[in-house]
Amino acid sequence: MKIKQPLKKKTKYNLVFLFFLNFLLCNTINAQSTTIEGKITDATGLSLPGVNIQEKGTKNGTSTDFEGSFKINVTNSKAVLIISYLGFQTQEVSAAGKTTINVSLAEQSNSLNEVVVVGYGSVKKTDLTGSVSTISAATITERNTTSALEAIQGSTPGVTISSTSGRSGDGFKVVIRGNNSLVGSSPLYVVDGVPVDNIDFLNPQDIARMDVLKDASSAAIYGSRGASGVIIVTTKSGANVKSGINVTFDSSYGTKTAARLPKMMSGEEWWKFHQVAYMSATPATQTPAQLAALAGNQSPLLVKRANSGYNFDWADAVLKTGMTQNNYLNVTGRSDSGLSYNLGFGIQSDEGLIDNDGTDKYSFKLGLNHKINDKFTTGANVTIARVDTQLGSDLAMQDAFRLSPLMSPWAVDADGNERVGTLFFLPGKLTYPDGSWAINKTSAVNPLMEIANSSQTEKTWQTVGNVFFQYQALKWLSFKTTFSAGIENTVTSAAYGAQSNAGVTLNGKNSASIKNFNNFNYTWDNQVDLKHTFAEVHDFSVLLLQSLYSNVDETSYLYSNNQPFNTGSNNMGSGVQTSYNISSGYQKNTLSSYAVRLNYTFKDKYLLTASSRWDGSSVLSEGNKWQSFPSVALGWKISKESFLANSNVISDLKLRASLGYTGNDNVAPYTSQALLNQQTFYANGANVVSGWQSENLANQDLTWEKTRELNLGLDFGFLKNRISGSVDVYDRLSDKLIYKQQLPAESGWKNTFANVGSVSNKGIEVLLTTKNIKSENVNWETTFTFTKNVNKLESIYNQDKVSDIGNKLILGSELNPNYNYVYDGVWQESEAARAASYGQAPGQARPKDLNGDGKFNQDDRTVIGNANPDWQGSLYSKLTVGNFDFNFSVLTSQGQTVLSTFHQNFADVSDRGRQKLAMDYFIPTNGAGIQANANNTNPRPGPVATGAGAYWTSLFGYYRDVSYVKIKNISLGYTLNSELLKRLKISNLRIYVNVLDPFVFTDFDGYDPEWAASPFGVNRPASVTTQLGLSVKF
Repeated sequence: MKIKQPLKKKTKYNLVFLFFLNFLLCNTINAQSTTIEGKITDATGLSLPGVNIQEKGTKNGTSTDFEGSFKINVTNSKAVLIISYLGFQTQEVSAAGKTTINVSLAEQSNSLNEVVVVGYGSVKKTDLTGSVSTISAATITERNTTSALEAIQGSTPGVTISSTSGRSGDGFKVVIRGNNSLVGSSPLYVVDGVPVDNIDFLNPQDIARMDVLKDASSAAIYGSRGASGVIIVTTKSGANVKSGINVTFDSSYGTKTAARLPKMMSGEEWWKFHQVAYMSATPATQTPAQLAALAGNQSPLLVKRANSGYNFDWADAVLKTGMTQNNYLNVTGRSDSGLSYNLGFGIQSDEGLIDNDGTDKYSFKLGLNHKINDKFTTGANVTIARVDTQLGSDLAMQDAFRLSPLMSPWAVDADGNERVGTLFFLPGKLTYPDGSWAINKTSAVNPLMEIANSSQTEKTWQTVGNVFFQYQALKWLSFKTTFSAGIENTVTSAAYGAQSNAGVTLNGKNSASIKNFNNFNYTWDNQVDLKHTFAEVHDFSVLLLQSLYSNVDETSYLYSNNQPFNTGSNNMGSGVQTSYNISSGYQKNTLSSYAVRLNYTFKDKYLLTASSRWDGSSVLSEGNKWQSFPSVALGWKISKESFLANSNVISDLKLRASLGYTGNDNVAPYTSQALLNQQTFYANGANVVSGWQSENLANQDLTWEKTRELNLGLDFGFLKNRISGSVDVYDRLSDKLIYKQQLPAESGWKNTFANVGSVSNKGIEVLLTTKNIKSENVNWETTFTFTKNVNKLESIYNQDKVSDIGNKLILGSELNPNYNYVYDGVWQESEAARAASYGQAPGQARPKDLNGDGKFNQDDRTVIGNANPDWQGSLYSKLTVGNFDFNFSVLTSQGQTVLSTFHQNFADVSDRGRQKLAMDYFIPTNGAGIQANANNTNPRPGPVATGAGAYWTSLFGYYRDVSYVKIKNISLGYTLNSELLKRLKISNLRIYVNVLDPFVFTDFDGYDPEWAASPFGVNRPASVTTQLGLSVKF
């Protein structure tokens, strides 16, 4: 009995359990009794693997296999299936009464714009809470430039992009929301996960998209490297390519011609200027004969040419027609096994306006993506570029137009006739065959010989790439590991012949140098992504990140001179041993990081993004290596509220607000340490012993620059998004700025790096897109941008009262301001007495007495104009009529003042031997027969003492406003669409004409206002490029 009783109870419980189990199984089977099968293809009928199929209103879902087939058991006979795939329009299909469903998905042409890359992930544009701008591949390739940065110039508000010099190969400068560092404000570029210093090596046609993270809440996920903004470059991969094999070929050829050349003095005008410059301190007593004797001294040929109306065109002799060429082949495809690929091959050439000035770029791009199954995905991207740049002479343009129009590059015979084709090294020191002077003036080098005998080449191999592996453990949980690496090898070779400026410095000797730069860096990112929806209204997304970064730079340098042969830099050892200069360097820096980011959406209306990153930098001092960079952002989709849900006017309205912190470790490795890096020599009795000392004082307290930024934004769309755009207002404060501070000589050190101050940037950005006409045959769209930023130095050396004038750290002004005397015109002869009270004379340049104390001194210096633009804007218009397309873009920059190097060279009245800008100038009353001119714009020509006066050497007369409106490009294209193309198996053929920089409207009378402040030796004239091209898709 004791045995049977428990057995009966156990049997009873088992029967009950089996009953309920049978009940549940029956219900489950009944609930899943409807099975739907089908296949998903694209518009051409090719299968689409990995398409998401979800039963609406449930968590029940599946995805297609490699052949595009799927099978799903639905819980309701009237179920609706949601079919979605990246790059295609989402469809909802009713399953009522069906067992087989085949769907053809249509491509979504603007899919890239709907997803925004935000660093280690992406979000829907509608869910974005920070200030991020996305630039599509179509925009990047629209202008057909060889530079990706030039291609996007003006396309994004808040991003200032300008050419550094106009010279091919010198690249572009980018500033996002103003300068916020004393040691450089370049943004962080991330190419396929690899941090790089610039993206000049990329072929624009290899780029799939660029995402610009402008505010701190967006860039905070990059922590210490995001203080100046982040530009994420995603190259074309195999992720979203079409099935089958697709081939695209693009080719264009263009000519580049000099345009808008400044008007220079003619031979007659220059001779008059030259004579005025030789007037004495008492010109009223100077006779015509005396002046002629001085101006023509030892220069009989110069006088003869002046009297005969001679005029040599140096611009025509130096400048040539440049060339641009672009050829690109792209092959993409996807197999049924889940492997997709993207191959790109590019050749680009850009020749400048003078010899030895050009860039050749060769690129190879490979992107692979393989969805192994529903759980595992892997892929790789690699970009290899070879860039050959010929920079020529850094003094080429300094000498190009410097010589008088009464001089020529040619030697002369005994009668003064030109021996055309025979160059003379110093045209301003021209001699007859017997050695006597024909012209004895300036010693400027013949620009044709300077250009021909100077070589400066940069040959770069650069590779960036990554490999990733992703594991989708659960529908809401994934793990991804990515290893990214960058390799760069640059050899810069310079060689200067005996007949060049460098040769003059060395008394007629050849010289050469070689500089090697090698870089290897890698980043290993490991991230966990969690995405889940609770109760259908709470959407959570969490990113957990661990990252390691390592960077190694190695450099070496060789120099020698007096080589017996002009073999460039290929025979360095033949130079004189006493001229050898050899150096090498090594530096390594690492960064260890952890980050977390939370995205939360409630009812698809209320948005929250919060993140924090912890960075440990090796370049900072002990105890200051680690820092955290938090951020938080909120968003409100106002247009989804009930009171706007049915509005016919407001299509989209979203309010954004964010606060974030980013940082900067803007110093070279080992800066916080005392290095023995400067050689010195000591006297040890009668012997001299070499030794080493520290150049910089070590700063054990050196720490991070840190930036706080508040951003308020509004995204809007009206009339079914026929009018759309955004407005952002920001307030950025960067504190503890790192600066190389000069120390008193008594300290024994030259410099130290210290955290010395703070700078603010406050501004507004506006983006407006209007779809003016949208019909079957005619479409017209315009985009406007507006940017205004105010840059101000708030404090230095822990105080905000006293400026550091010597280092141009002016409190309350922008960084790197124009600080000088104010040019107040020219003293006139009627003001002789007043001029004398200031120690000056008529004809001299007059500073403004700002404090009214009756004297000119350093207290009269001030900030002149704004070294940054007051505001910038752009306009882009695209019109399509049938098969024709017409587009143009306009850029404008207003209110910027720079020290013009062009005027410093060509408006310097104290230099009487070289060519000048066609300009008016002061001429005193004289007895030499030249009419007086009471000009108030330019002072009297001649030596400073008798001409422009002592203050002219302060350069205060060369500041210029460089406001401009530039037509960046005009393009007209036609797309063929005929039966012939179909028979040739060509899906698309477009022919186009494109013109770059055809017009500039400005009061600036130098070369080009965009790069007016660049060093004069490399400052290039403006140019217009006309291209003819075609694009073929098979």
